[in-house]
Amino acid sequence: MQIDIDIQSGIREVLSPKKKVYPCHVNRISALDDPCLRRLYYMRAAWDKAMPIDDSLAGVFETGNVFEPAIERIVSEVGMASTPPWRIVGTQMATNDNLLREYQISGTIDGFLQVQNGTWKTEGVVDIKTASPNIFPQLTDYAALGRYPWTRKYRGQLMLYSLAHNMERCFILFVNKSNLFDMRLVEFGLDMAYCDTLLEKAKVVNAAIVANAPPPQINDPDECPKCAWFSYCRPDLDSKGNLKFIENEELAGIFDRMAEIESAADEYAELEKARDALLVKGQDIACGQWLIQWKSMTKHFKAQPAKEAFDREEWRKSITKVA
Repeated sequence: MQIDIDIQSGIREVLSPKKKVYPCHVNRISALDDPCLRRLYYMRAAWDKAMPIDDSLAGVFETGNVFEPAIERIVSEVGMASTPPWRIVGTQMATNDNLLREYQISGTIDGFLQVQNGTWKTEGVVDIKTASPNIFPQLTDYAALGRYPWTRKYRGQLMLYSLAHNMERCFILFVNKSNLFDMRLVEFGLDMAYCDTLLEKAKVVNAAIVANAPPPQINDPDECPKCAWFSYCRPDLDSKGNLKFIENEELAGIFDRMAEIESAADEYAELEKARDALLVKGQDIACGQWLIQWKSMTKHFKAQPAKEAFDREEWRKSITKVA
């Protein structure tokens, strides 16, 4: 007899307490290089309105926590065996009081990079970042940090660390998640003009907190659906105001179930039919964790011997799981 074990229930039970969220009363250095000022505001003023992360993302975060001690040990061993030797010191140091007091900015660095050339010399601030084996090969220099939303934030994070600790150079040690001995050091300098834009963001958010008035929405169809506050913010992603937020547990449940059993083709096809019966062509909607957007296109059919030429409007939908 086959043993029936619900492993997913165990995963949910283990990850559930790790999804807790806590109030945030300052601007986090790691988040300030964000294109959306309203999201920075929500992180402080509406921290409890963010959509809970799913088990998959929670598992990624917890995997990082498990890896962290092993990575620190490997980095230490590799650093001392390198030519010249290098090391990371002063781990988990908080930003200085001036930056916190004036701009309400806070964060902790992984440490300072020191290199031994006769004596140990501090070269700059350093942060250790892990990357998937697909992304790691691309992260070769400063320009490469602009490729992804999460790597773009690393730039501002390290620069503000440098500013807070009066350093001029930034270092990111990237570690390949699939091989912890595959690592690369990316270096870049402190750009004060860049830092000024981040400090200005902090000032705008601070003023918004005092006024209890969120900054304007960005209405970005590429950025907004990924935001944890998407359902709370409810941005108008279409210039014509076509997006409609609805409460339909049946439709949301269909989307969720389809994502779970996509490999089961028969049930998937049945749910697909049921889903399409509930959708209205041309009506953008946000339902549960799902964003459905439509694009209209006109197909032209050439004349044939027994039929005149004609145009036909068709609709294509895109379905995205938000946040």
